[in-house]
Amino acid sequence: MSGTTVLIIGGEEKFYLDLEQLLRMDDRLVTRTGHLQEVKNYVALSQPHMVVLDCPGEGVTGLTICQEIRTVYSGLLVLVSEREDNNFHKLALDLGADSSLAYDAGAPLIAANIKALLRRFVPLKPQLQLSFGGLTVDAQRRDVFIDGEALQLSTIEFQLFWSLAQKAGCVVSRQDIHKDIYNTTYNGYDRSIDMYISRIRQKIANYSKSVNCLKTVRGVGYQFVDDICS
Repeated sequence: MSGTTVLIIGGEEKFYLDLEQLLRMDDRLVTRTGHLQEVKNYVALSQPHMVVLDCPGEGVTGLTICQEIRTVYSGLLVLVSEREDNNFHKLALDLGADSSLAYDAGAPLIAANIKALLRRFVPLKPQLQLSFGGLTVDAQRRDVFIDGEALQLSTIEFQLFWSLAQKAGCVVSRQDIHKDIYNTTYNGYDRSIDMYISRIRQKIANYSKSVNCLKTVRGVGYQFVDDICS
């Protein structure tokens, strides 16, 4: 399971600290946040293999967030709550959760359930790094490297670069790029993609004038060129 990414949306309670520690085994990359207001955007940009969502109290807020997350995220989603009644857990599953578990099961058993889901549905060796000559795109470190030097891309710049690099050699339309980055339909007017491409090109030029991997296809979109030197 090396390279598997898990986002825990929970507080500083001992339960979540224990769960985080258990999930970090086997080289998993585990991130924990308690900022519920920022969760939807965070999940949309980071796209982890799994989201573990805390459902405190009556669980209404957690169920609402579950629905919101599902509008931008199609990966594995596990709810953990105080509730033990079957109707609550059934509702959580109906709203998009892949599993709904009660705290009382304990961190070790819940961690085992999560690991079982990851084994079943996440590739054993997800591709987290792409190399093109001296240029490396590293999804785990979320940055691009030229001869070992990091470009220090922003989150959305990296997401855009990674999206194009995965389709190396193919022309990708602005519509498809916009859908991949923002998970919304392109309106035909937004030029933010062009702005981010320009920023990425400038950062690349700061390290190497010979690397030209992002090609503009006029009237269509962009192409990541396999032969990066020109």
